Amino acid sequence: MIIPRISRMAAYLVVCLFAMMTSAQNQPKTFTFTQTSDGFMISLSGVKVLEHSSQSPMLYIGLGETNITTFHGNFYFNEYLIERRGLAAYEVMSLTDISVQIGFKEVESPALLAVVTISRPTTRSFLTIEATATARTTDRMWLRIAAEKDEHVYGGGEQFSHFDLRGRSFPIWTREQGVGRNKSTLLTFLVDQYMKDAGGNYHTTYFPQSTFFSSRKFWCHVNGSNYVVMDFSHETFHEIEIRDTSSAKVLINTSPSMLELVQSFTDFNGRPPPLPDWIHNGAILGVQGGTQKMLDYYKQATASGLKVSGLWIQDWVGRLTTSFGDRLFWNWKWNQTLYPNLDQEIIALRRDHDVHVLGYINPNMNIEGDMYKEAAGKGYVVKNAQNGPLQVNFGDFFCGIVDLTNPEAFEWYKSVIKTNMIGIGLDGWMADFGEYLPTDGVVLHNGMSGREVHNLWPVLWAKLNREAVEEAGKMGQVVYFMRAGAAGTAKYSTLMWAGDQNVDFSYADGLASTIPAALSMGVSGMGLTHFDVGGYTAIPLPPLNLVRTKELLLRSAEAAVFTPVFRTHEGNQPKLCAQFYSDQDTLNKFARLTKMFSVLQQYTKQLVNEVVTSGTPAQRPLFLHYPDDARAYEIQYQYMYGRDFIVAPVFLENQSQWNLYLPAGKWIFFWNGTTVTGPADVTVDAPIGQTPVFFRSDSTWTNLFKTVAAIKEGDECSRVSTGDGDLQTCRP
Repeated sequence: MIIPRISRMAAYLVVCLFAMMTSAQNQPKTFTFTQTSDGFMISLSGVKVLEHSSQSPMLYIGLGETNITTFHGNFYFNEYLIERRGLAAYEVMSLTDISVQIGFKEVESPALLAVVTISRPTTRSFLTIEATATARTTDRMWLRIAAEKDEHVYGGGEQFSHFDLRGRSFPIWTREQGVGRNKSTLLTFLVDQYMKDAGGNYHTTYFPQSTFFSSRKFWCHVNGSNYVVMDFSHETFHEIEIRDTSSAKVLINTSPSMLELVQSFTDFNGRPPPLPDWIHNGAILGVQGGTQKMLDYYKQATASGLKVSGLWIQDWVGRLTTSFGDRLFWNWKWNQTLYPNLDQEIIALRRDHDVHVLGYINPNMNIEGDMYKEAAGKGYVVKNAQNGPLQVNFGDFFCGIVDLTNPEAFEWYKSVIKTNMIGIGLDGWMADFGEYLPTDGVVLHNGMSGREVHNLWPVLWAKLNREAVEEAGKMGQVVYFMRAGAAGTAKYSTLMWAGDQNVDFSYADGLASTIPAALSMGVSGMGLTHFDVGGYTAIPLPPLNLVRTKELLLRSAEAAVFTPVFRTHEGNQPKLCAQFYSDQDTLNKFARLTKMFSVLQQYTKQLVNEVVTSGTPAQRPLFLHYPDDARAYEIQYQYMYGRDFIVAPVFLENQSQWNLYLPAGKWIFFWNGTTVTGPADVTVDAPIGQTPVFFRSDSTWTNLFKTVAAIKEGDECSRVSTGDGDLQTCRP
């Protein structure tokens, strides 16, 4: 018997409908919603993430007034809280295996004040919390995430003072990090007194991010660019305050391990592209002063044996002397007076020596430059309340800010990079700033307020640089490095750097601060970062007399060997600060360290590939690989460089020995081959030039590590081709 065609179709539809109904009936619960005698709790993969009771409501709504003032990229918040309402009463409006909708009220009032929808479509999805306040007067919300007393919390973007965020509150607002960053020090006090509180604090950072990672193996991320305060000071909950909104969206995800947790966030947030191969060949030397000086510094360096991958000439646009020190004329065109024949020298350096020249740019233009005049004339700059060009004080000079929300301005500024920078042969640049957009009195092309866009600004700036490089066909050949960022920066920026450290050994703003900065940024999703070798900010005035010493320069250089990128900076007071070229002894020591960095490049390239493909940061907290070691969660001044190294940089002056912790296993001391069995606290000799480093005894890179450790001053290094690629050997 032949079944008619229409019957076949009907049968097919019946089968499909039955399959869908069966699938829905068998849909596993994607999270656990449990009602208690006084509230409810929600768990994800067995981890309690939300808890509500009448005594401790999950959700608060409120109203307040926030006055924000700014000075040279520092922002100050003057708060007046009008009301904060705890929504203790609730009712379940709907409940399925993949979602729950809950209405919240005050106990004494029947009026519905907020609705929260919590959903997770599949077991592979994030848990999404969408809260909407129905009360008309709401302009802020507080959401409480469940916590435990002994829980550790990390992330928050780039945090310089504390890797473990527990016990403190962290405002999420991109800004200058401050000078000193410790209210108990004389330096911070004096900067605050004479520069309108520009000393900063423990939480001030260029790259804040409303994301945190719990040792209970979940991450939590607040969507959007609102001003957020993450408070981790309570034992039983973490409180997230979200400003200037009556609605919020929060994502939560769990993973079986801390390593997979960090990787899973980069699946959502994005990952950087690979670094150019040339960047691993040696140091990028920060030099200034014109074409001839650039070449003279290069010849001096190579004559002393330095391995050089690049020459970074931030003053390619011209120089500007300010009360703070030597700065640049922000008019993004090649200054042919200071740098004659630069384009030809760039070609020759790349062709003859595989040395690449880098420049500098930021999203601001000096009002004295012709580029600003062009942009203002075309309506491409951010406007003030009177609809004229906004002019912002950057310290002894004023600038216009390119309006990154204006598509035409965005394309125009990309063309500046493609034509004026890539077009003359630059293979990289510092893409500086991104934090200065004012909050009030600002008119943007897209109609949003300065407050709404402020935290998004560095992401737009990163996106602009990325598109310029891609459109020029130079991705993988050009590198740009940024200091400002937020959620989403990682997928646009090729590299970060830690900004402007002081030229000192302070914990809060010196060499030490670059370690928690790298660790926090790494777990926050951006695993490629580095720092200015020698620091940047000098204040040569009494009573501070803060200038870079030779010891600081060399200690930071030895630490840079075990980071993805080795780059020097002359600082804001080049003539007063120790430089790699200051004397022959410094040159000799730098030569050895740059050779070590260059010879280690095969290992470094593997780490960069891990960042690009999996999101695992190059510089890692110990707990990513030793999750059962309680000590691993407490350490913030040493790190794992890949899977094989434990690195503990010397960040205090006048040290000949150094203490560090080794987790379980057999570890080989990099400098003499001594084997130590962990877990153990050890004290090692730490002369200048020998950063305390151990590697795993079963590492497959042992031969390479021994080659690097054996390099002495004066050794010559050469490439040898093998079946595994090019290796470098060094001998006297």
